[in-house]
Amino acid sequence: MHRNSYSLAALAAAAVPGLVPVRTMPIATPVEDLDVAGIVGEDGRRVMALSPASTAAGVRLERDLKVADALSGTSLGGVTPPVLGFVKLTEGGRCAVTEAPVGRPLMLDDLAGGPDLARSLGQVLARIHTVPRYAAEAAGVESFTAEVLHAEHRTRIREVTEAGHLPAAVAQRWQALLEDEELWDFTPQFVHGDLSEESLFVTGQQISAIRDWSSSKVADAATDLAWLISSLDPERFDELYAAYREELPTSTHPRLMERAQALGEFAVAEWLAHGLEIDDADIVADARGMIADLDADLAQLARDEAERTYEEMSSREDGAI
Repeated sequence: MHRNSYSLAALAAAAVPGLVPVRTMPIATPVEDLDVAGIVGEDGRRVMALSPASTAAGVRLERDLKVADALSGTSLGGVTPPVLGFVKLTEGGRCAVTEAPVGRPLMLDDLAGGPDLARSLGQVLARIHTVPRYAAEAAGVESFTAEVLHAEHRTRIREVTEAGHLPAAVAQRWQALLEDEELWDFTPQFVHGDLSEESLFVTGQQISAIRDWSSSKVADAATDLAWLISSLDPERFDELYAAYREELPTSTHPRLMERAQALGEFAVAEWLAHGLEIDDADIVADARGMIADLDADLAQLARDEAERTYEEMSSREDGAI
């Protein structure tokens, strides 16, 4: 069942000894069946209450908190709000109370303001990807091989291609990417798995908190970069990526950025498949619009390449005269 912020405040008071709520504030969440509220105590303490509205949301929340607890002993401890307590719900499951994330939710437009915030995000991503694999697996996250992930991409793209939803140029590009074995030969790492504006918090020009670890896994580092490479302007992403590489103790996969770009494009196919599966015309139209934009971009790249080739041929001919 869903709960409003006042009900969540009462649950928070029951879960955290000494907490006396005096004010509440809504907090955005990317999960529809998870109720979340920020709560300020009379002593000024700020906490966050999370109450699942379904069994699936309860499972997701428990997974999130288990991973967050495991991360408290890593370099991400400072940006992972600790759990303060739980209280059982009448319908089953638990409401959890954590320290409130420091700062405010990140907006992508914030990253356009200068290089500092982009670099901070790049550094935090590097810390995520260097969490020891054994620590991640001990927290119960799923672990995937590069071969399994590659096969999943192949299956998804094949399904939308065979269903006739892709323009020829897009289908050819994606097939060529999937056939490039070197591109998909990587070592899996711990990833957040579902980065969004709702999961990242910022103070000034620094990333101050990260939440919702329920989709984390040992998989492809490009997963966490795909959203950003497809959303930021190239200059800002380059600043983020430079800081990411500087923070890593080892070198990155030589084609990590290419794979992130590919995953950003493949996400459109996944969005389309989701819309078709639930028969949502708005999602289908949105996905088809993005595919049409990609098709137009590929057509422009082909024209640009043809013009460069023609100019080079003309220059050689002029030089031979």
